[in-house]
Amino acid sequence: MIPYREQKIKNAIAYFASEFHNRRNYYPRQTWIYKFIALLDFRVLKKTGMPCLGLEYNAMQFGPVPPRLYDARDGLETDKFCFVATADGGSRVESKGVPEIDYFSDDELDVMDEILDVYAQGGVDLETLIRDAHKEIKAWNKAWSLAQQVDKGKMPMDYADEFEGLKNKSPEDLTLEEERFLHHQDMTELENLEAL
Repeated sequence: MIPYREQKIKNAIAYFASEFHNRRNYYPRQTWIYKFIALLDFRVLKKTGMPCLGLEYNAMQFGPVPPRLYDARDGLETDKFCFVATADGGSRVESKGVPEIDYFSDDELDVMDEILDVYAQGGVDLETLIRDAHKEIKAWNKAWSLAQQVDKGKMPMDYADEFEGLKNKSPEDLTLEEERFLHHQDMTELENLEAL
């Protein structure tokens, strides 16, 4: 369970779009945003044991993609951001208003700014971001490998794959982050059952 999850999702996307625009003078394409939020989720997961946004991701050829956004991208609009169709059939993501960053901890904001400091600078291209996300996110590698084995274009990713040998560890061998993740996973499953 992630407090203020919906507000965090909207404001993270708006923050990344706004800050990218401030640094490059144009809004990012959807692929930039997908990678930024995936890096945010997985970096915070590794630091704390809980993802920042808790989005579900599919491993696709060009990296992690949140189906919740990808499947609704045509005309997707909230009070904080919108996806705008481009002439080549893609989308760019524009922020609307000022993102509310009070929903994020200082550590989460630091991670967001670290991502922007590296990838929103002039001279860094999308291929670099994609390559680095592939290297960094173990869950993408595992899911994409499985997708290729079964000849699929996408495969759901599992946050648990970020933790080496998690399923085989005894409780006393778990790190604090692994314990927090397992607790978070149990709470999320319970929340999903209650929603039914």
